[in-house]
Amino acid sequence: MPQFTLETIEDHYTYYVQLMGIPEDVFWHAPFPFLERIVENKTAYDAWHASVLQYERDRNGG
Repeated sequence: MPQFTLETIEDHYTYYVQLMGIPEDVFWHAPFPFLERIVENKTAYDAWHASVLQYERDRNGG
């Protein structure tokens, strides 16, 4: 989870919807703990996917 403070609803909207790609309907209707779990899972998936891509690049010589 990020180490910054989201102070306004605009901050939350920008982070969750525009930066993290959570659908707008989910943002407006889901509780924040649920949104935080989505972000944690997305972050974990993105890190795993990046490591797979790096492994493939290394394996293929570049």
